[in-house]
Amino acid sequence: MRAPRPPQGAADIVMVRSRAEMDDFIRLPYQLYRAHPHWVAPLEVERRQFLNPRRNPYLRESDVSYFLARRGRAPVGRVAAIIGPDGPARQRQGYVGFFECTEDPAVARALWEQAMAWLRERDVQTVMGPMNPNMHHECGLLVDGFDDAPRIGMPYNPPYYPDLFAAGGFTPVKELLSWRLSPTDPRLKRWAGYRDMPRRKGGLTVRAANWRRFSSESDLVRELYHACWQDNWGFAPATDAEFTYLARQIRLLAPTGVRIVELAGTPVGFSILLPDFNQALAPARGRLTRYGWPVGAWRVWQGRHAITRGRVMALGVREDSRAQGATLALVTDAVAGALSRGWNELDVSWVLEDNRAANKPLAAAGATIHRRHRLYARCVRHSEPCSCLAAHAHPALDTQPPRGPETLPRPAP
Repeated sequence: MRAPRPPQGAADIVMVRSRAEMDDFIRLPYQLYRAHPHWVAPLEVERRQFLNPRRNPYLRESDVSYFLARRGRAPVGRVAAIIGPDGPARQRQGYVGFFECTEDPAVARALWEQAMAWLRERDVQTVMGPMNPNMHHECGLLVDGFDDAPRIGMPYNPPYYPDLFAAGGFTPVKELLSWRLSPTDPRLKRWAGYRDMPRRKGGLTVRAANWRRFSSESDLVRELYHACWQDNWGFAPATDAEFTYLARQIRLLAPTGVRIVELAGTPVGFSILLPDFNQALAPARGRLTRYGWPVGAWRVWQGRHAITRGRVMALGVREDSRAQGATLALVTDAVAGALSRGWNELDVSWVLEDNRAANKPLAAAGATIHRRHRLYARCVRHSEPCSCLAAHAHPALDTQPPRGPETLPRPAP
């Protein structure tokens, strides 16, 4: 157990208004994680663009305030308070995100107090997080699996962060699981003919999204996304502008990574398979240039050859087509895609802890849980436990997801 840190001087909390304050907000993680062996620094230029509401439509359509904690002139913590486009008028729920802090509960509590006061003034009743800035992007606090670098699009934080959320009165509400799957696992190899499964299974075909028809393909994937996830816990539809923004990012990262499954010519589901670009980004340390030289860009360019794993970022099928083998077709297509790229690992993340329909077959295929992230919630109006969080209530966190059958069903001949 870590020894408690000695009390330090009080921190000042400021609302970010100036360009210099936003610079400090953006750069704080680079200072906190400077000597951390597993954190992968995102490109600073990308973080600036992402937090710019003129470029990020979700932030443009939301009400967001950023708070920065300083001790003297040194930044020691940050947090964002967020009310999305469908905010309190419908749900009276807000989000907190982009949280970073030194190991000091007093600083964390001061940040939480400022964020809660801002949300309370805007008639928000409950808050959930961390959301960076919502469930369509990075979300959840890492609570297990600190000994390895994060996969692309997944957050990383020190082990003491859950204590800082507890100090702010937050309650755990849901765990998000990351599964690790080997494409060469014998349990998959015994699955005779799985590479040909999409072509042989009852009129099912799997194709890559055709980005030359960007508008129509983006609309199709958005429609499938909302149809497949609409009943999931915590899901809120993405706005048209936000989804187009996401689609452009994915097209840039993986032009052939979006796969669409069709049943008798009708699209019924899709998956997103991304290379783990964090393996290439790590050597750049967050910057493409140093002293005017493209050192970081060269390191990223060279690092692309070191990518040995991928992430299944999303996989969904319409409910009325799940019994037709469409899910199986997308899974086998992802495994075949990993093998064709020479990857030795697939990360499937994230999956809700109580999504048995996804967790059972993953366990049966030989996948193992290698990371857990957790979402927290608290009442904005009351500091003591109350009934306001009833909408987030669910059974106790599942620490042992079902393993399911030892083998997957064989595809039909």
